[in-house]
Amino acid sequence: MQEKNEAFLDGVRITLRMTPQQRDLLRRAAEVGGMPVSTFVLHSACQAADLLLIEQQPGVLSPTVESLPTFTEPARQRWEAIPADIRQRLLSNVWCGCCRHEVTITNFSGTIKGRDLLLVGKCAECHGDVARVIEGA
Repeated sequence: MQEKNEAFLDGVRITLRMTPQQRDLLRRAAEVGGMPVSTFVLHSACQAADLLLIEQQPGVLSPTVESLPTFTEPARQRWEAIPADIRQRLLSNVWCGCCRHEVTITNFSGTIKGRDLLLVGKCAECHGDVARVIEGA
């Protein structure tokens, strides 16, 4: 019996007090993510903690729309023509094949390919390669 208890020494139990609306929101979001609520909550908390720690590092910019990385001039013009709130949504809605869900793209660069704007960068979670295509008119 003692061995069983030792296996849980590093475990942490968290109890959340929330409103019915908050609970419903978490259930719906976890369902969309295809995972149990507990996994969704833990994943979200770890994401937030990771971003907070990155922001606290001296000289490291958080992945925001305003900290624009390397762009070709035509790509920069196209990117800056997109409203800031839409740019933020585009950056935080990138599919990562490794993580198997939408993530935020970081350390990205922009180029024009054909009539499309192509953003190539890294997944904020696993740091794998990701890309976002913004179709041209």
